[in-house]
Amino acid sequence: MITKDTVYSAILGGVVGDALGVPYEFTYREDLACNPATTMRGYGTYNQPPGTWSDDSSMTLATLDSLTNGVDYADMIDKFCKWIFQAEYTPYDDVFDYGNTTYNALRNYEYNKLKPLDCGLNGERDNGNGSLMRIMPAVLYANAKEYPVDKQIELIDNISSLTHAHKISKASCNIYNFISQEVINNPDKSFQESIEDGIDKSRKYYDNDEYQCFNRIYNSLFSLSADDLSSKGYVVYSLEVALYCCYHTNSYKQAVLDAVNLGRDTDTNAMIAGGLAGLYYGYDTIPSGWLSQIARSDYIKELCDKFYDSLY
Repeated sequence: MITKDTVYSAILGGVVGDALGVPYEFTYREDLACNPATTMRGYGTYNQPPGTWSDDSSMTLATLDSLTNGVDYADMIDKFCKWIFQAEYTPYDDVFDYGNTTYNALRNYEYNKLKPLDCGLNGERDNGNGSLMRIMPAVLYANAKEYPVDKQIELIDNISSLTHAHKISKASCNIYNFISQEVINNPDKSFQESIEDGIDKSRKYYDNDEYQCFNRIYNSLFSLSADDLSSKGYVVYSLEVALYCCYHTNSYKQAVLDAVNLGRDTDTNAMIAGGLAGLYYGYDTIPSGWLSQIARSDYIKELCDKFYDSLY
């Protein structure tokens, strides 16, 4: 059951994680070990004030806004274009960060006039984390509409494919969805149990030779050391980091801080971890001091309210 608290927890949990990581993006793990992230701060990599969120949250909010009116891929990609080309859905009317795959896909729509589901790039090297970072609104929508599994997979595949159309990107978004659905629908389970059970439910689709990139998720991820993880922007790495940080911590705060302190793609990894941790721990567990610094927080809550009101 999706409640308004569920929406706030998942969306703002992600946005806060994103903003927490923005000042540290591209910082090496070794440097963060000497001077770790402990709270919301500003400036750093992009010289932005505290509470500034990035393209991760912008695209999530655009997705949320579009789904308020139902599933319309043309409307959704149009909103993505309004973000990247007109700076809508941004904290300060400025687009300061985006991935090449996303940019080229949106150019395919805006300038090359391709159909929405033909715009996404599908090469092996087009598997950045740019669709996984924004998939949470689709997770919430599919749950609220009580979609059967096959329809959930189709929805997640299509929303990923607007920018990231390779099978690995789509599968990563779907594994995240399986886990998120377990968290939403089984509030009495431990976080670890929900993560494990969600992974197990996805095995039917992705635990095979075609998706060998997920071998660690299916076989050994949670027994590894954090030093074994890569925090670069490859989608499988980001999924591993998010799941590992959620599994090995016992609070929203620690999950997102751990994701940031692994370095490199700090904002996106903390966004993905933060959405999932927000779902499990709830909105009230997100540090109020961090929430109070989030840029345009009233606007984000307004979009969350509109989305929730449209579901039922």
